[in-house]
Amino acid sequence: MTNRRLIGKNTMNIRQIEAFHAFMETGSVTHAGERLGISQPAVSKLLKGFGESCGFKLFMRSNGRLVPTLEARLVAAEVEKLIAGTERIERVAAAVRNREWGQVTIAALPALASRYLPRALSPFLAEQRDLRLTLQSRASPRIAELVMAQQVDIGLSILPFDHPDVTAEAVVRFDLMCFLPARHPLAGKATVGVEDLRNESFISLERDDCSLMTIDRAFQMRGVQKRNQIEVPMSETACSFVANGIGVSILPPFVGMDYPSDQLTRRPLLPKTSMDIWLLTSSRRPLSLAAQQLVEFIRAALVQFQNS
Repeated sequence: MTNRRLIGKNTMNIRQIEAFHAFMETGSVTHAGERLGISQPAVSKLLKGFGESCGFKLFMRSNGRLVPTLEARLVAAEVEKLIAGTERIERVAAAVRNREWGQVTIAALPALASRYLPRALSPFLAEQRDLRLTLQSRASPRIAELVMAQQVDIGLSILPFDHPDVTAEAVVRFDLMCFLPARHPLAGKATVGVEDLRNESFISLERDDCSLMTIDRAFQMRGVQKRNQIEVPMSETACSFVANGIGVSILPPFVGMDYPSDQLTRRPLLPKTSMDIWLLTSSRRPLSLAAQQLVEFIRAALVQFQNS
């Protein structure tokens, strides 16, 4: 079988393609040289090499000027696509370098993921239109598993995780707050003690919620029996019941922030009952530049809840 050559004797290179594209756009060897910052003879040499690489005639001479052939115009259409793709790569590279482009997945405890994180991250994301974010709401034990399996980039949990594949950093320690209906008698106090809640209808989180053990321990230490009336899966759901006057609850300070003061009141709880938010990342895969910037933004957003 005879081997048919698809290109000429020389292999084309990107500089030849750039020279051809510049000439086809400007219609002049001189102007193409000015665009590329090279001399006219250098452009002519590149065009000659490109024609040899193609294996057919790209130009005819007319009145001392180069005139593209029909074949040259066919090639030019494909070169235009290549140049556009190259420019797209340059834009993406610049966006990645400036941490404006990428894909980041966050798994966070429901108390953060349901309302606070969307609210806190919106200003950042409004400036990063090419950043694709996936936000998952997961229980803390599941968050650790997802980070370990490298299925998410960033985990925000209230439980630490000791594993060689996971890096755990406590980013903020917050005090739980007592949430009350705005017109509740205890709303007039500067602080609310666990003893004050002895006979109150309590809106409790589910038994498998990681904060429940901490809350129950605070009641047990003061010898107070907690009177659970309603059990709910999420902190924001508990806020809704409290705002509607059904009972009281103990919740993180970053929930229920959208309720007006004439519906919901929050007071410091005594004794102070603290919990940590842990930032979990994979120790086997470095964070992208975009994820690194997002981590710093999250730290800044959560620092307001640091206890004193």
